Amino acid sequence: MDVRKNFREFVTGTGKQEKTAKEYTRFIEHLSEHSKIDIFAINMPDVLMPLVERYGSGGDDYAEGNIYHGGPRAAIKQYLAFLQSRTFSNPFAAQSTIPSAAPMTTPTLVRPPLNQILYGPPGTGKTHSTIDETLAILDPSFLEQHRGDRGALRARFQEFEASNHVRFVTFHQSFSYEDFVEGLRADPDEATRQLKFFPVDGVFKAICEDATARKVVVDEVPDVDVSGNTIWKMSLGNRSEENYVYEECIEHDRILLGWGHGIDFSAVKDKADIIRLFAQNGTVYTTADYPVTAVNAFVLGMGVGDLVVVADGNSKFRAIGQITGRYEHLPREEAEDEFSQSRAVRWLKVFAPSTSCNVIMTKNFMMKAIYRLGAEVIDREKLRDLLSTKAIALHTQQGPDARVLIIDEINRGNISRIFGELITLIEPSKRAGGGEALSVTLPYSKESFSVPSNLYLIGTMNTSDRSLSGLDIALRRRFVFKEMPPRPELLAGIVVEGVAIDQLLSVMNLRIEALLDREHCLGHAYFLPLKDEPSIERLARIFEQQIVPLLKEYFFEDWNRIRWVLNDHRKAPVNCFVLPSSVSISTLFGDDFEGRVQEKTWIVNDDAFDRVDAYLGIIEHTKSAVKAAALSASEASIEFGGFRLERWTDKTIKVYQNGVEQVAMPILKKLADQLGVNHLNPQGGQHNTRQLGAHVMAAAKQAVN
Repeated sequence: MDVRKNFREFVTGTGKQEKTAKEYTRFIEHLSEHSKIDIFAINMPDVLMPLVERYGSGGDDYAEGNIYHGGPRAAIKQYLAFLQSRTFSNPFAAQSTIPSAAPMTTPTLVRPPLNQILYGPPGTGKTHSTIDETLAILDPSFLEQHRGDRGALRARFQEFEASNHVRFVTFHQSFSYEDFVEGLRADPDEATRQLKFFPVDGVFKAICEDATARKVVVDEVPDVDVSGNTIWKMSLGNRSEENYVYEECIEHDRILLGWGHGIDFSAVKDKADIIRLFAQNGTVYTTADYPVTAVNAFVLGMGVGDLVVVADGNSKFRAIGQITGRYEHLPREEAEDEFSQSRAVRWLKVFAPSTSCNVIMTKNFMMKAIYRLGAEVIDREKLRDLLSTKAIALHTQQGPDARVLIIDEINRGNISRIFGELITLIEPSKRAGGGEALSVTLPYSKESFSVPSNLYLIGTMNTSDRSLSGLDIALRRRFVFKEMPPRPELLAGIVVEGVAIDQLLSVMNLRIEALLDREHCLGHAYFLPLKDEPSIERLARIFEQQIVPLLKEYFFEDWNRIRWVLNDHRKAPVNCFVLPSSVSISTLFGDDFEGRVQEKTWIVNDDAFDRVDAYLGIIEHTKSAVKAAALSASEASIEFGGFRLERWTDKTIKVYQNGVEQVAMPILKKLADQLGVNHLNPQGGQHNTRQLGAHVMAAAKQAVN
């Protein structure tokens, strides 16, 4: 098998010319000589990766990989893509060989991958596409019926968000394991008023628990009118140290409180009686102390018929019961066991594992052993639904089993720091129920944890932030990658005063790919607003506020390369977005200055953003717009300060000196200062050329007259 021939065919198959394919072959042979390794003899992506990193950005031999304008570096990345295409089951990310995200036409036949990442340059619709990918998992038939109806798809997605079938998180440099899996939160202890630390679930653990199939130990459908019942929150012991209390309560149909020091409060009538009994047993409390508050709520506050929600931490609950008996004192066998305050209950629902509190609550529980749930925190409608329906039937009503976690900007986080030991557990075979299922003990809660097989992870990745070859290899092995390239065809038919926007984007991206790489192209989403507003003013704002700043970032303010992308080196100066500054080095530093400085300084030509020819010149430097007619001399032309100013029918402002057209904005600003014209619009932003020109011409006419 001729590897070189197959590689060249692969390269041309990605849309590159035969000449480029031959150059890539030559560059790889050059790197083989430099590394003393026959690269074409390597047939596994894992083996090639160290060389890709060695010659890539930040690698030890980056300088060698970057010769010939980065040709060797691009070539070895293409060879990596070639190897990956031959071993497609290994989902390494690379350039253009991984199939682009395409509409799913047979959702019932194709099961979406459990772990996938949508990757591409900025503005290619990665986050936008997560809605389609989510619906392909949760409701594929709806996606097929409403494909193209963005409003309907968005509304359906929001329904899944509201029911917690979908959650969204954005990774960043400060995001950690404690945010993602579980951490510790400090809350004041009710008795000592000192801080205590409790495990708190992160977004990943929370959605895993939502996705986990729950065993409903007790599943009654009682005749309970929740609209009139008082509802209490109780903690039946601490899960890690006192879980025996909860188990005893479930087994013997009771609830127990541990705040009474073992005292019998059967005869109390008010808080004063409670305080007196505590004092008789050697503890002095006031009405503000929590033990008094807790005992008062349990003994005197609760009543037969009230409902009790048993919390599990501050974000979950594990049982709901209805009080059926009055207060009882239940002596304990061990002196240190103070759970002697008791009430009989009938358990209505008992869940294992616990259920997220957002099923019936509008916010998390407070870290108090017992308190009344106010109308603002308990959703009685949801509670009624939960109690009035069999769990199996309710589960059917609440939607699909699957859950989706969308991780935006997944490559911006420290993957090993965020996932920790769970990076292994997200593999399909390692998930709960899989052939090689694994579980771990979490560090804070000490709970056994596994990842359910019905949780789908969808990540998005901006390739201009970090190249795919630099992505954590543990992540790349466990995710399927879908490329989201720029799609100029979506801009077909958008024409702004003769400028075909699809051609404009295509030409700029071809130049960026030649000067840098395809990972830093421009996305089509930047130009989609032109569908509704195809005006030169809107195009100017897009270029001025988004495109040019992005190019500055891409090329590290190498203005010469930015000019090449915009074709400024071949355009008339008035149509250039970037121009050489007229300020000389000697003027700035003097003739005797010997320091190292840039040979040229550059300025952004604000005037060009409002000129149609500036955009036509990006596509082809010889192109120009059909000339608009100038308005009559009395209407829109004025001689002032040695310049002739003209306003044309397309609202363009032209400035001439001695019959030669000049770059307008610098001259307009100078004349504005002379005439006392403000450079700023009412919103505080800078006037564009057309706006400032109109104000200057009006002021100049008044000055002349």
